[in-house]
Amino acid sequence: MPRIKTDLLTAGMMVARDVANIDGMLLIPAGSTLSDRQIGILQAWGVPEVEVQASEAVPDMDPLARMSPQSVAVLKAELMKSFWRSSDSDPVFLEIFKLLLQRKARRTATKTP
Repeated sequence: MPRIKTDLLTAGMMVARDVANIDGMLLIPAGSTLSDRQIGILQAWGVPEVEVQASEAVPDMDPLARMSPQSVAVLKAELMKSFWRSSDSDPVFLEIFKLLLQRKARRTATKTP
């Protein structure tokens, strides 16, 4: 099931797993179809992402999943040249690197027919 960032959710998506706040209080039960109001509630509670049912309404959020491992390795090597120093133990660096890699993959996918 894809995990979608809360700000990318749209009304009509179906929640795959219960969504709770930081205190464990149930906000939206699994199987619910999201409304604009519920999306606003999730954002107000600071829920970063939600697991939703895969469907045509949910785009494939990770373009790397559609690429061959060799192509991903080439993109990673190209991107690593842009960094002065990298740290695989730094979660902030890893998240930034992942986002940049996905962006580069999306741009590469749009260039190829």
